Amino acid sequence: MTRDSRPEPKFVIVGRIVKTHGVRGAFRVAPETDYPERLLTLRAAVLLRGDHALPVELDDVRPLAGHVLMHAREIGTIEAAAEWRGGALAVPRETAAVLPAGHHYVFDVLDMSVQTEDGEVLGRVVEILRTGSNDVYRVRGRRGDVLIPAIDSVIRAFDIDSRTMVIRLLPGLVEERR
Repeated sequence: MTRDSRPEPKFVIVGRIVKTHGVRGAFRVAPETDYPERLLTLRAAVLLRGDHALPVELDDVRPLAGHVLMHAREIGTIEAAAEWRGGALAVPRETAAVLPAGHHYVFDVLDMSVQTEDGEVLGRVVEILRTGSNDVYRVRGRRGDVLIPAIDSVIRAFDIDSRTMVIRLLPGLVEERR
């Protein structure tokens, strides 16, 4: 599968709407980004819930107890804000932050083919686990689920265009074949 056969997402999710705040339609957002401070500078975003998307202009953005408190001009009541609870706060893909070298968006990693340096295909990335110290990629294939730590000593090559990751298979990462 090449990059061309998989459309790039239109939006990058940067947070989740967790609750309303006050009676004028403000809402609290739990950041879903490695750079939550960037949410404080947002002035435009898109609210996503199911098949619904609402472009919004943010006129009040500030930190609040580990979340970001936001108010959108298009949402004027607590009832209107409540409709978006559980939804996503996103930005258009073309305006998303450029990531530092060695960092990748979740949608770039999911469904990527993973193979060893010897050419054995282990499967595809089905989940990314956030552990705090480093991400772990859950790879599903004919050997079942394999957990691959996203560290330099294991990830040897990462090609977004060909959607392929090459890993160094360290002892204990997969069960030996019998």
